[in-house]
Amino acid sequence: MAQISERMRESLKKPLGKVVSFSEAREMLRGRKIVAVGDEIVFNFLEQGELPFVAVFDLKTLRRPVGKKIKQKLMESYPKPEETEKEAGELNQEMFLVAKRLLEKGGGLYVKGEEDLFALPFAMIIRDEALVYGQPGEGCVIVERGEFEKEKLEAIVKEMGINVCP
Repeated sequence: MAQISERMRESLKKPLGKVVSFSEAREMLRGRKIVAVGDEIVFNFLEQGELPFVAVFDLKTLRRPVGKKIKQKLMESYPKPEETEKEAGELNQEMFLVAKRLLEKGGGLYVKGEEDLFALPFAMIIRDEALVYGQPGEGCVIVERGEFEKEKLEAIVKEMGINVCP
C-alpha cells in the first residue's frame, strides 16, 4: 500500500475533468451510466431519483460523519455494498481491482477509512460510463474517457508499482 507521491499529489490538485454545478452534471449525464464518488454526490443523485450505476462512499463528508438522513439513504439504496479499507492519501492495487469489478456489475462500495482518491482508478478505466466526483467549494467534476492526461497519471501510478489494468 503506497501513499501517493509528491508528483502525483501535484497532478491531482487540478480536477480531472470539467467542473460544473450538480444540476448541470445531471443534465449533461442524463441517460448515462454514472459512477459517483463521494457521499454528497451519490446522495444528490439519489435525492433526484437517480441510482448511480456505481456509488463509492465512506459515510463522511470533509472527513466528518454524514448526517443520519444521508447515511440512511445511502444504505437503503445500496443495502449490501462491497467493502474495502483505505487510508487517506493511499493508492493501491486493490483499488483498481475493486473499480474494475464494480464497472462490470455495478453497485455500491463502502470504504472504511477514506474514499479519497477512489475517483482516480475509475477515471483511468472507465469505458462508456461517466465519472462524477465532488470538488469541495466548487461543484462536481465530470470525467469521461479520454478527457484528461491519462498517460501522465498512468506513468506515475506505474512508478508506484501499481498495475492500472489488472
